[in-house]
Formats: sequence, C-alpha cells, structure tokens
Amino acid sequence: SISGELPSPETMVGTNYRDSDAFFNSDSICISDQYIMESYFTRHTSLGDSEFRNFLLLQQCSNKVHTQDSNIVPSTSLIQHRNITGEGSHRNLLTSIKFQLLHLHSESEFRELVIVERLPLGVFADPFELQSLQQRKVFSDVSVFGDTNLELPSFRSNRSVVEIHVEISSRDYENGGISLKLPLHARYQPLDDSGYSRVEFGGPDLFLCSSHVQNQRHEQRRCLVLLIGRLKTETRSVFWDIPAGIRGHTEYVSALTFAAAVLSAFSILVASVLSSKVESCKNSKQS
Repeated sequence: SISGELPSPETMVGTNYRDSDAFFNSDSICISDQYIMESYFTRHTSLGDSEFRNFLLLQQCSNKVHTQDSNIVPSTSLIQHRNITGEGSHRNLLTSIKFQLLHLHSESEFRELVIVERLPLGVFADPFELQSLQQRKVFSDVSVFGDTNLELPSFRSNRSVVEIHVEISSRDYENGGISLKLPLHARYQPLDDSGYSRVEFGGPDLFLCSSHVQNQRHEQRRCLVLLIGRLKTETRSVFWDIPAGIRGHTEYVSALTFAAAVLSAFSILVASVLSSKVESCKNSKQS
C-alpha cells in the first residue's frame, strides 16, 4: 500500500485527483508509449510508490485539456468496490468502478479507462493468462511490468504491476460503471509461525486516456488522472491470507524429506540391481 514517503503527496492517498492540486497542478499527463508503465520502466528498474508519483509529476502535459473535454471532470464521489474471490493459491481480484462523471461529450477523445494495479509482494499475474483474456476481448489491452519471473518465491521476487486498458462508451456511464476480474496467483511464501502470510492490496491508479495524437514533435497519449493510490472503497482494505510453512515444523519436515529421499534412492538402487539380474538370467537361458 502507499505510504507517505513524500510530504507533499500525502493528501493524495484515498482522495480524488482534483482535490490534490498540491501534487498535480495540471489537467493531465502526456505519454509517448503505448503503456503508462512502459514509460515508467524505461526510467526505473523497480517499482516504488514515491518514484511512480514523481514520474507522474514529470509527465504533466504542457497544455490544458481541450475545451470540449473540460466537462468530464470526475466528481469526488467516484467509488470503487474490491474483493478477493476463489480458493487456494489462485484467486481473482474483483473491482467494480462506478462512473460518476459530470458529463461525457459525444465527441470526446477520452474513451479508454486505464487501470494500473501495483501488486504487493508475494502475488503475481500470469502474462500468458492475461493475453488469453485479451484475445477473448475481456480487455482491450493488458500487459505486465516489473518482476515477471513466475518461478521465484516471494522472498526473492520484486513487485510487479499490471496495466489494463478497457474501452468505455456512453452506455457504460449510463449503466453506472464497469466490473473487472483480474486473475492472480500466490508465490511461495516465507516461513511464518501462524502458517499464513497476509498481503494487502492498495487501490489501483485510474486514468482516462485518449488515443495517440500528433503534437509538434511526436505522437503523445493524453491521460486524465482520475485517482492515485488507495481509493475510497466499501471495505477499508483487501487482504489475502496465503498459506505458508510453519517455522516450528522445519526440523520435522527436513527429517521426513531426507528420509523420503534416502528411501527413494535405495528403492531405485534395488530396482536397478534386480533388473540387471533378470536381464542376466534371460541372456543365459537364450544362450
């Protein structure tokens, strides 16, 4: 979750973008890449909350939003509901976003909602699974950034982030919003006395983006910053208690594992010797 590493952005946590002019003093950010996080990781090697907010500051557009789109400012009542569903080490992060914008112009260029999920340590999203969802038109676009090594245990991995793009229309606003389901998987957790390792999900970052438009130098993608960090949710926090090895059982598990390995090796040796003898008997009979 986001903490107040920087004094000035502290008011951003759990607030609407428009209520935090001390942090963002322009209407939008401008991105030249297909993904917001792609631009971030061209400048950074790891994911940090304060680094990400500083990155957004540097991406502020030099000019204001077009007049026809100036009336799609999100109100402070933008609400989000989140929940973890499923069982075992494979779960789904459900997110319901209620659109409460003042108005959407019929010719507005801002037609794509971008959700940036900065995942906590110990949890990852499978890029191949997400590509399959994109092919089935669940998302218009999706990509994973950061640590994408799916085999690493929690204590050897770094955070990863999922960027989801969803095409929206006036009908979505009329229906009140959209719901998303992001499949997630647990990494092997470090030992813990309780037998569980708890991970907490902060709120995602929401952007309302346009298609790429040509400026004087190169194509840029303009994105309105709707919300940054932890959002207002019906439940204060979203937790996932992931099963972990109990530290007190280490000696017993090690002893049993060693005994099983020795027994397996002995069984293989016996089977190999018996097989050799059977083969020798067959050859002697044939001769």
